[in-house]
Amino acid sequence: MTKQRSTSGENEHDVSGWSYARAGAAALWLICAGCSGGAEQTSGFTASVGPATSATQGFTTSSTSEGATTEGSTSTTDDGTTRPPETDSDPSAPTSDDATTVAGPVCGDNAVEGDEVCDDGVNDGLYGGCNPDCLSFAPSCGDGEVNGPEVCDDGVNDGAYGGCAADCSALGPSCGDGEVNGAEVCDLGVNDGSYDGCNPDCTPGPFCGDGEVNGPEGCDDGNEVDNDECTNQCATASCGDGILQPGEDCEMGNIGGSSCAGLGFEGGALACNNNTCKFDVVACYKCGDGIVNGPEACDGGNLNGQSCQSQGFVSGNLSCAPNCAAFNTSGCTKCGNNIVDAGEVCDGGALNGQTCLSQGYVTGQLACNPNCGGYNINGCTHGNCCQVGGAGACSSTPIRNCVCANDPFCCNNSWDSLCVQGAINCGAKC
Repeated sequence: MTKQRSTSGENEHDVSGWSYARAGAAALWLICAGCSGGAEQTSGFTASVGPATSATQGFTTSSTSEGATTEGSTSTTDDGTTRPPETDSDPSAPTSDDATTVAGPVCGDNAVEGDEVCDDGVNDGLYGGCNPDCLSFAPSCGDGEVNGPEVCDDGVNDGAYGGCAADCSALGPSCGDGEVNGAEVCDLGVNDGSYDGCNPDCTPGPFCGDGEVNGPEGCDDGNEVDNDECTNQCATASCGDGILQPGEDCEMGNIGGSSCAGLGFEGGALACNNNTCKFDVVACYKCGDGIVNGPEACDGGNLNGQSCQSQGFVSGNLSCAPNCAAFNTSGCTKCGNNIVDAGEVCDGGALNGQTCLSQGYVTGQLACNPNCGGYNINGCTHGNCCQVGGAGACSSTPIRNCVCANDPFCCNNSWDSLCVQGAINCGAKC
């Protein structure tokens, strides 16, 4: 017995007996066909009589000039022999009684089928849709080309640096977007390489501190030391620039924490000469340096232009107190104002009640010494002690006693020339 495998490869059929049955059916069909002289439908098949036969299993067969039979039944060849049915037929295939028409893939049915790539039911080729042949997408975000409303489309669109945003609506972070991102150091959005700006590759443009003199710079040492020869503003150091630098005591009122006491003075207010950037110690003071400053009234021999007269005295020698805080007026005097002041014996015509007689003389004009420290007796005399006369004629008791003690005759008898000489010897002023 011969076995034949179906095209599906799933079932095997014993075709010998089946062939005989189909042969009998074919013979019956031929008899009927001969009787009717036309096409008849037998067992769900319609056949046309003709010199040649054909068969179609499960489908209606159209008559031809040659004549055909449908597959699934026996067929008779031109020589009258019977041909068995095709062995690759599917027993489950529908017959003409239950056959339905099944439509294949259709572009435009809004379903991606078969070899279709895109089918949105419109397929007008517009942005974001499908092309009319359903075999490709219309322009869209992600196709690597900028189209439609897109700003950027690199085909990746992952929002990474230098790329595109996921929805193609914007560039991803990149040099020139005005924000420092990725490996950028500088990004102002302009990046034209101008001074204090950014270079086109988002590296810093020329700037103060890059070690090169450019732009408005006077110098550029590339460091951040502000008090050296080049400031942090890239300007050459100079007096008056407001920065205290080597060689300068001070700068624009900045004395750098120094003080008068720190400079060896006793005190005072240290200042800065802004024209020279040197300390101004005029308000500092130190007693003994010969300079009158600070709270000092004088300093050593420097009386600051003062004298006894400026201090209210008539004369004398003014001096400075040891602490430089005041004047020493002990050498000053008011002698000469005809007033006997403290410390004076007399003053001019003010003899403080004294006369030549009170000074031990007999007659004459008493005077005051120029320094008011004593009397001037040059104008006083012993009068009659220097003249001859009666016994004891001398009016000056000290002189008379001195003379009479030496020569009693002068007091007991007469005051003669020898007595006058004795008076002179006893200190009489004659």
